[in-house]
Amino acid sequence: MASEARECTSGAVQAEQSTGLKAWQGKNSAWLTAGIIIADVVGAGILGMPRAVSEFGWLLGAVVMAIMLAANVHISILLWKVRVFYRPCEGAHTYKDLCKGAFAKAPQWQRRTAVIATWMSQYSFMFGLLGIYLLSAGKGLGMLFNTSEICLPQWAAIAAFVLLPFAGTAREMGSYQSLVWVNIITLCGTVLIPLGYFIIQGVDEIRKEGSEMVLAAPMTWAGVLSGLSTFTFGMTSQFMLTEIISEMKDPRELPKAYVKIS
Repeated sequence: MASEARECTSGAVQAEQSTGLKAWQGKNSAWLTAGIIIADVVGAGILGMPRAVSEFGWLLGAVVMAIMLAANVHISILLWKVRVFYRPCEGAHTYKDLCKGAFAKAPQWQRRTAVIATWMSQYSFMFGLLGIYLLSAGKGLGMLFNTSEICLPQWAAIAAFVLLPFAGTAREMGSYQSLVWVNIITLCGTVLIPLGYFIIQGVDEIRKEGSEMVLAAPMTWAGVLSGLSTFTFGMTSQFMLTEIISEMKDPRELPKAYVKIS
């Protein structure tokens, strides 16, 4: 372990010298990292999964979901290998830094184009993602306080006001560890509470009239694209994985946190 740490440190120093990336010493354990990954990968995407599965049928939907999950893990491990084992990328703290290190030997115009494209894709995705999260938070508050006559934009503004102190003071993803675990408990509740309700009520009470369960549903282009986009949205940890790895105490434990724990 000591030799691996020295090798990793020397690689980070070399990365700093060759690409201008500064070495970063993370603090998060594998378990905390697993919690962050669960919150990042599952998140609001779990709310749309039932609708996405219904576009394919329960069996075909499960198969498509399993294939996309395998693709997500495969791509994430490839990204981790580049971040940890490719010397120019060992000091990468952001997705843009990883791209800069990966194109270290490319012509300057090509490298600059790739870095700009990466930066734009990541930040545009995050901008849209934050919008979805704010709308979800606003809708949740509206459902919780359903007797109050407050419209959705106002609820979303209230949610933003409540979350702003945490977002403004958390300089690292592991700054508020308790919130990570609260988030995981909330996600478990999102799944288990409806399932418990369905079991108690029974099929006759909850199934919509005229609906039925099918192995493979009749598919349309619009339905397939809608289902695939929902699955993709729920499995896009790659946009934040570089930042997650960089905040780990031992980045080599990412597979353990990603595959074995989370």
